[in-house]
Amino acid sequence: MNVYQLDDMSWEYQFGDKSLKAPTLGELEVLVSLYGLKWNVLDEDLANKSIEADKNNRTGFLNVYKKDEMWHYRGSDLKSHSLEVLKKRAILENLEWKEIDHELAYKNMKLDSRKFKK
Repeated sequence: MNVYQLDDMSWEYQFGDKSLKAPTLGELEVLVSLYGLKWNVLDEDLANKSIEADKNNRTGFLNVYKKDEMWHYRGSDLKSHSLEVLKKRAILENLEWKEIDHELAYKNMKLDSRKFKK
């Protein structure tokens, strides 16, 4: 299949001169099936690595991902070393800040805050 991870850690499925994009592989697979397109694994090892990369980049917050030790807000230029600072900046920019997985969001906030208490 023609699936690629983009710079903002989202995923793109390309078909001809068109493409579909989603923040996670699971959401992309659903989107592809809704369009009646094929979803086949051509390289099992690469597929497993992609699934692992996708799973490890979940933050618990909508549109938030981590890359190179920085927290980023997808679809904007906002980024910060601190998740709390990113949250404040996103809210100031009138961007939606929403928890989508409470336990994961709580864990990431706690781990991130400990980083700055040293």
